Formats: sequence, C-alpha cells, structure tokens
Amino acid sequence: MNEKDRIKAEKRLLNISMMGVVFFIVAEGVMVLITSSQSILMDAVYGAADLLMILISIKIIPILYRPATEKNPFGFSQMESIFITIKGSMLTAVTVGLVLNNIQIMLKGGNHVAFTNIAVFELAAGIVSCGILLVLSKQNKKLDSPLVQAEVSAWLIDSVASIGLAIAFLLPAVVHNGWMQGFSPYLDQVVAIVLSAFILPMPIRMAISGLRDLFLIAPDEETVTSIKELSQGILDEYQMRQTTCEIIKTGRKIWISIYFKSKDDMVSFSMIKEARNKLEEEIKKEYPDLYVELVPEFEY
Repeated sequence: MNEKDRIKAEKRLLNISMMGVVFFIVAEGVMVLITSSQSILMDAVYGAADLLMILISIKIIPILYRPATEKNPFGFSQMESIFITIKGSMLTAVTVGLVLNNIQIMLKGGNHVAFTNIAVFELAAGIVSCGILLVLSKQNKKLDSPLVQAEVSAWLIDSVASIGLAIAFLLPAVVHNGWMQGFSPYLDQVVAIVLSAFILPMPIRMAISGLRDLFLIAPDEETVTSIKELSQGILDEYQMRQTTCEIIKTGRKIWISIYFKSKDDMVSFSMIKEARNKLEEEIKKEYPDLYVELVPEFEY
C-alpha cells in the first residue's frame, strides 16, 4: 500500500470511529437527561474527550508522512508521540475527575436511577461497540497505525464496560432483599468508580508509551530481541558480526542502527548496501515503518 492510500485508509478508519463516538455522545446525553446516571455521564464525557482527540488525529495524519530532513532528522514521527502523550494524559485526568465527582455524590446520599432502562441501553451499546471494534481491528491489521490502534483499545474498553454495566444494573431486578434496597442509591456511583478503575490503566499506559517515544527510549525488550536475532541471521550470510544494535522508536517509526565487524576484515560498499537492503526488507515484514542503517565499526 502506497503512502497516499495509507493516509486515506487511516482517515477512513478514524472517521468511522469518530461517527461512532458522536452517535454515543448524543445517545448517552439523552439517557443522562432521562436517568441522571453517573455511569452513563462518565461514558459521555470520556467520549467527548476522545472525540476531540480523533479530530486532531485526522488533521495530523498527512504531516506524519512527511520525509525526514536535516532540520527534522526523525521526520515528524515525534508529533505522533506528543499527541499520544497528550491524549493519554487528558483521558487520565477526565477519568480521575469523574471518580472524584462520584465520591462526592455518594457522600451526599447517592442517587436513585432507573436500573432496567440503563441495563437495556448499555447492552445495546455493548453490541454496537463490538461491531465498531471488529471493523477497526480487522482493517488496522494491514495499516498497523498507532492512532487507529488507540481507537481500537478505546472501543475494546467500551465494549467490555457496556456489557459489564448491563449486568451490574440488572442486579436490582434479580436480587430482592433489604441489603440491595439499602445499597441501590449508591449502585450507580459504585459502578461508575469500578468502571473508571477498569478504564484508567489504558490512558496511563498510552501516556507512558508516548513519553518513552519522546525521550527516544528503546522499544520493549521483545521487539529489541526480535530485531537483533533477525539482523544477525542475515549478517551471517555476509560474513558480518553484529557488535551493537541501537533501536529507537518514535511514533510509528523505528530507527535501527546496526554496527558490525567483518569476519575477514574485508567488506565492500556494494556488499554493505546489499546487506542493508535485505535487512530492511526482512525486518519490514514484522515492523513495516522503519529505517535501517548498517555501519562498519572501526577500532582506534
């Protein structure tokens, strides 16, 4: 897939996610007015924050494909890292704020809501979310876009959370005893807080991942090991020994610098070029967006 097609495909998937988010914000807004449910309000506010991030994502996609220059040796990949850090931090702040709001409501005596209506709504929301999740995850297998993957993670959480909420709000209809009657004013807030605790690790991980990329820290150990093993296997064909492998990940792009020594102390430029091209071709099968340089190591 060429660059132009990738940009179109990414925008199309983000637009699908955006339309889904807009639909849920409207539907959840109506349900909040009808039921005054804090759980649904939390979903709506979270969705509104995510919508803002999607709109920005769509605007920055073409910029991410601009080539590297002397002024920007890493291209514009770090813009994606900055965006993901901001998105993760913003969603974390929204989630924490909603938790504090629900604690305040509980301290004031809780809130009675129409549990059955909320359960039916959340079950329907879970089914729709699963449909959007399947479409995005299937299409992103070809793109491997971090921006789309962030949306896939968000829809996965929405799907699981909606089904979990539906089950939780069916409890008052199933359990009939004094304990449940006394607890029912707090059920909505407790469910909202539990849902927040379930959601919170995702934006935190997103923010940490973005910060790692901003500081040009090597990717996870599994990725580093995989690239090193694959590189050495190809270098062996050219009688080269890998000495150092520097791997930097920023945004969606991986930069790999492999330092090597020739086993017979002789190597030609054409051989280095051939080995580099083969390295890039093989590694791209696993990590599509990368740059590889092969550097001879000299002893002084």
